[in-house]
Amino acid sequence: MWNNALALRGPSTPAAVPNSNIDGLAPWPTQNTTNRPLLTVVGLHGGAGATTLCSLLGIDVVDGHGAWPVFTGWDRPLPDMPVLAVARTHHAGVAAASRFARLWGADQLPASRLLGIVMVDDGPKLTSQQRLVARRLGQMTPHGWHIPWQENWRHEAPTPTTIGGRLKRVLANIRSLATPTGENPT
Repeated sequence: MWNNALALRGPSTPAAVPNSNIDGLAPWPTQNTTNRPLLTVVGLHGGAGATTLCSLLGIDVVDGHGAWPVFTGWDRPLPDMPVLAVARTHHAGVAAASRFARLWGADQLPASRLLGIVMVDDGPKLTSQQRLVARRLGQMTPHGWHIPWQENWRHEAPTPTTIGGRLKRVLANIRSLATPTGENPT
């Protein structure tokens, strides 16, 4: 769907987003934390795939259970808290991803750094409208990744050793963006 690109690029900060209209949008839920994982994965709706992505990304990645993490510890300066959003390509997933991206673009998600959004196919073949919307959503945040339908995931849980090469490169790209500058990603 991304035409051989590993990730789409979008605005690097909310300040780079032109006039994000959030009239009538409820705020995104936040969760205070003193935990400092490599990455927090935030599922934008139930069944988005956050738990699966956490297991594939490694033990130093945590599931945000739908809430945006806000560090409340004593460390100063505040630590970099990378966040990865994930949604499915069905109607509820697209609606949640659109709301989330608009709130991020309006600088309504404080204290943490959004890496981008992962769009996970909800079926074996997306419609042209789904492909178009997923691509647009992938360009509304700093990075956009796509995970195509994985039929074998219906029958067995994926592991880092059973996934394909492209997905391994996507996961490595996400981990490298989450890793603080100067450290080697594992």
